[in-house]
Parts: sequence; structure tokens; C-alpha cells
Amino acid sequence: MKKETNPFLATAWMPNYAAMTPELCAAVLSEAIPQAERAFKVVEKQLDISWRGLMIAPIQATRVPFETWGVLCHLTSVISNDAWRKVEETYQPAIIALSQQISQSKAMYEGMLTLLETDKKLKPWQRHILESSVRAMRHSGVGLSGADRRRFNKIQAELGKLSMKFANNVLDSEREIKITVSEGEEAGIPKDLLKGAAPWTLGVDFATYDPIMRYAESSEVRERFWRARSTRASSGKTNNAPLIEKILRLRQQLAELLGLPDFAHLSTAAKMAATPANVLQLLEPMVAVGKPAAKEEERELARFAKANGFKGKLQSWDKGYWIERLSQEKFGFDEEALRDYFPMERVLDGLFALCKQLLNVSFERVKGSIRAWHKDVRFYRVKDAKGAVIAGFYFDPYARPGVKRGGAWMNEIRVRDFETREMLPIAVIVCNQKPPQGKQPATMSFYEVVTLFHEMGHALQEMLTTVDSPTCSGINNVEWDAVEIASQFLEQFPYEPAILKSLSCHIKTGEPLTDALATAIVQKRTFRAGNALVRQIHFAQTDLFLHSKAYPKKFKNANACKEAFAKKLLPAPFHPDDRFLNAFTHIFAGGYAAGYYSYKWSETLSADIYGAFAGETTATRKRMGKKYRDTILALGGSKPAAEVFRQLMGRDPDANAILRLTGLKKD
Repeated sequence: MKKETNPFLATAWMPNYAAMTPELCAAVLSEAIPQAERAFKVVEKQLDISWRGLMIAPIQATRVPFETWGVLCHLTSVISNDAWRKVEETYQPAIIALSQQISQSKAMYEGMLTLLETDKKLKPWQRHILESSVRAMRHSGVGLSGADRRRFNKIQAELGKLSMKFANNVLDSEREIKITVSEGEEAGIPKDLLKGAAPWTLGVDFATYDPIMRYAESSEVRERFWRARSTRASSGKTNNAPLIEKILRLRQQLAELLGLPDFAHLSTAAKMAATPANVLQLLEPMVAVGKPAAKEEERELARFAKANGFKGKLQSWDKGYWIERLSQEKFGFDEEALRDYFPMERVLDGLFALCKQLLNVSFERVKGSIRAWHKDVRFYRVKDAKGAVIAGFYFDPYARPGVKRGGAWMNEIRVRDFETREMLPIAVIVCNQKPPQGKQPATMSFYEVVTLFHEMGHALQEMLTTVDSPTCSGINNVEWDAVEIASQFLEQFPYEPAILKSLSCHIKTGEPLTDALATAIVQKRTFRAGNALVRQIHFAQTDLFLHSKAYPKKFKNANACKEAFAKKLLPAPFHPDDRFLNAFTHIFAGGYAAGYYSYKWSETLSADIYGAFAGETTATRKRMGKKYRDTILALGGSKPAAEVFRQLMGRDPDANAILRLTGLKKD
């Protein structure tokens, strides 16, 4: 197939997404996968026991199908439809098989062991990558043979199908849900959600659901929305409950085939934590602090609601509303009204200015056609202090319910690679904000502002890497429980009053936030911090236990496990009808299986790093920013994350930094 006729084969820096079709994607994969299989066999047969022969040659032999697959997965997450899904479902088994062919190559595995033992000239980063690759191959079944290998490969293929179906079920279920709000029920609901005349039909995507739960005055309306969103993918053809049990069962079998107790041990073995016990050791002191704080916060909320006329027990659909009212009384501002202070363009300008100040990089939006996958997508060139382009990123800001996956994320479009070809990195940041309303510009909630900073933190690690090898540039080979450090570090800065004001510009008056309002927003950071902490710990501990050997012996299903840990950790139990696990794509369709704790692990380190910036002079922050860029952002996965942290901070992490940052512990 000619490169010039198929955009999936083009080698230009910026892909031509506008020309990509499911048919063209299928055409590439149908030819490229068998070609890659044959090419890899040649690499094995003519094996060169060297860095280039073991690490670079396989990349070059299999680049086309894997890069095409990466583009396909990106497109199914942002413009999902039946045609794209069909290609994904058709070729996923072959992609998994190709991955297994590589990861289970005994020739490559033994070659790596030989190289590690005999080549004394290997650079430290090369040795680190080889050691990581050897461990990954062990975890991929390279040591298995015969029936065990066939069983292992069959399980991996089945898990791939189940995870894809899980994610699609969530997307389809959310798309199908429509809730009617009748005339007389709309009190409190933000007007931009109610278009046209009554009755109004609304979905349960987060951009709609969140303001409904916080502002709708009718408890009955809130209950309808709560029940619909909390039971996504829990009935009919999109019921994910059976898939959860199958996924957990198969993951356990994978671990046992590898000689490990359970999937939790398999997952943590390749991370900073190393074992589930080390995770629990990190979390337990947080539980001791967070649990009593969360209980007192719940008592405060109940007292406030009762004092303001609420009768009975607060239900799950009542809490958001009363939390918002309590917040307004405490801090004097309305979260939704705050949107008018954060037009997206101003937030982006402020974000870019901060990156310039801390990291000495600038951003230039590309005008004209960028041949993206949607008209709302933007592209920016990232430049160094001398004006040279060093990276780029796409920004896809707005929600597209039913065709775009919910939430926000960063992904790799191009990896920095000057070892196999000359290629600068490109990242993509995907969000799900409200689009512009008529002549009014797109505005952001403060939560969305923080989320954007979080994703930019990821993107900066992808874009500002100075590592030339695709094996470890950007976020490649960074331990999973360290990959959130850069994102959680950057999200601290919107809580600084001066930076917060720089992000603001009222859409009607043009005025920034007042000092008093900026201070109030920052103070709110510690509002219900206990609940926020134990909620994340609940997710983490539930995830770990679901992937433990003890799970099927102790609980009849995943929901029972979730509820048991809620009783242990949370100030109030889940409503009996809550089925949030059925839409928990992080652990059942993403990369966080037995690894959701990574958020808290990374947050602990990022809070410690941020402490070196907080309250410092501009000059000091610039010096620290350069050091941060030269370590966390530049080194990628070329060193263990613990070493990178010590190189930046000159010591091991302070586990109490996160508790101090959230106001749960005083020095």
C-alpha cells in the first residue's frame, strides 16, 4: 500500500486525521500485522546481541501496526461509532497476538539476559530499560510453555475483548439515558442546561449531571438523575456486572500461571510500591487522619441541612445539593456562577504563562487547517527559550456525549524518538467541558480548571523529555504509580491566589477575581478534605482487594466488596442501588487494575515537590522549575522514579506532605 494514499502510513509529524476512515485503517492493519509478524521473526533469526539488535530492531520491525492501532484507539475514544468499533474489535486479537509474539520471544529474552551479563559498556539508562524489559517479559509469560502458554495467551485475548466491551457498555448506556424535567421542576437548574420550552430532556454526562446534583432544588429531580447515572451499565445488554466477575477471575488465573499469589502482586511488582503490603502501609496513616475528619464533616453537613429545613436522613442525591449550599455559606461564592470568571481562553493564557515562568517554554497556536478529528480541536507548537519547536499538542476541550469517552486524559500521539527516526513528541489533552453557548464564550468550572492543569502536567512530561530513545522518553517506562506525579504537581498552582487571579477575567466586566474571592476559593481547598481522602482510599483498597486471592472467598461479588470497604472507611454507607463499579473504567477497561492507589502514591510525592515551590520568590521558583524540568520532566523512564525524585529533592519523600497540603495535619 502506498504511503501517499493512506494517512495511517504517512510519516509527517502531524497526522492527517481528517482523511482517516475505518476502511483505510482496516486496510493497513490487514497487511501490516502479518508483515510485522514476519519481520520480527527475521529479527529473531538473525539476532544481534546488542542494544540496537534487541531494543531498536523490534520497534522498527513492528512500528506500523502498533502506531496504527494507537491512532485507532485514540479515535474510538473521541469519535466513537460502530464503524470504528468494528475495526477495533476485528483486529484486537491479532494485535494482542503480535504483542505476545514479541513479549514471549525466548530468543529476545535470553539475548537481553546475555547482554546484561556481558556488555560492560551499557549506559545506566540502557541497563535500566533492559532490566525493566526482562521483568515485563516474565510477566508476559515468556517462561511459560505448552498448555500453560496457550492458556495464558487465550486469557489475555479474552481480557482484551472484555475490557473493550466494558468501556463500550458504559458509553452506550450513558448515551441511551435520557431524563425528563417537567415544567415546575426546573428550579435551581442552571439555565444553560434548559434549552427551548418545557419539558426538557437531558442526559447524564458529567457536564450535565454535576450541576443538576448541586443546584436542582427538587429532591425528586436529583434522585432521577442520581439513579440513572449511578446505575449506568447495570442492566440489559450493557450490564457490566457479569463482565467484572469474568475480568477478575481471568486476571487471577493470569497471575497464578506466572507463579504469583494474585493479580495485585503482579500489578505492584512493576511499580514503585513493589507489593500490595507497601501500598497499605502508605494508606493506613492516611486512614487514621482522614476517617475521623470525614465523620465530623458528615455530622456538620447533617446539622446544616436540618437547620435549613431538611427533614429526614440525607440521601445520596441530597448530599451534593446541601454540600454546595454549605460551601456557599462558608466561603461566600457559588461554584456555577464562578464559571463566568473562567473563560477558557483566559485560563489557557494563564496556564501557558505559568509554564513560561516555571519551565521557560512557550506555546503557539497553529492557525488554519490542522486536519484534526473534530472541528473543535486545536493544535499548539511548544517552543524553547530560543524559539525552536520542541514538541506539540492537540487540545480537544468539549464534551460530545455518546461519541466521546467521559472524563479527561492525556495521550501520546508521537513519542520523542531520535534513535530510530527524527521525531519530536506530540501529546493530546482531551477534556469534556461545556461548549460555547451562543455568543457566550466557553467557560470553565474551577474543577475543570484544575483538571486542565492536571492533564497539562502529564503532557509536559510527554513533551519536555530530553531522552532520545523511544523506549523511555516521555512517560514511557515510568512506573505507573509515579506517572501521576507531574500531573498532580501542576494542579497545585491554581490554588495560589496570584495565579488564580491571572486565570480569571469575568466574561461581562472583564475584571479578574477580587482578592477576597480568590482567597475564598483557595480556602475551600480543605473543605471536606477528609471525605475526599477516604473516598480515594476506598477506591484504592477496594481495587486492591478485588484483585487479591482472598476476594472470591470472602465476597459473593464486587459490589459486596465495595460496600464492605465503604463500611470500614467511609462516614456513610453507599445507597443499596449504587452500582458505580459497573462504570469504573479505570480498573476494568484502563491501566489502573490493582493500581488505582497510584493516584495517592503519586500525590504524596507531588505534594512534597510542590512544597519546595510554595511561598518562594520568583527567582527561587525559576531555579526549582529548571531543576524540576531537568529531572521529572526530562528524564522520562530512563531512571527509576525513586532515583529521579532523590535527584530533584536530595532526599526521600516526606509521606506527611499530602496531609499538610490538604489541611488534615498541622506541623
